[in-house]
Amino acid sequence: MNPRLLPFLLLVASLVPLAAQAGEPVTACVSLGNDQEIIRAGSGEQFYLRDGQSHYRVAFRNSCAPITMTPTVEISTNGQVGQLCPQDTKVVTNRGSCRVSAVERITAEEFAVRKRRARQ
Repeated sequence: MNPRLLPFLLLVASLVPLAAQAGEPVTACVSLGNDQEIIRAGSGEQFYLRDGQSHYRVAFRNSCAPITMTPTVEISTNGQVGQLCPQDTKVVTNRGSCRVSAVERITAEEFAVRKRRARQ
């Protein structure tokens, strides 16, 4: 093996698990606890949520600019605060609200990667 290829092959091998591990769609409502962490992603199209030991990617129907500009977020479904569902969930901030279009379970590793990227 060519020793100059080794760093490239190690990089590719480290990325394969992330690429192969697409989020698993959430099909039933989840009751959220008090131990939460939110990672905002870029232009407000989605955010990442840690709820205790569970991790999620939450996508919006449209871009949600209010999520990028506020420190507090309330997640509710049909008026029930702390309920995250694949349908009818909205995220309310002090600057407005946005409708959720999809919720996926992700791994703790994926959440950690997103958290590191957000800090850069």
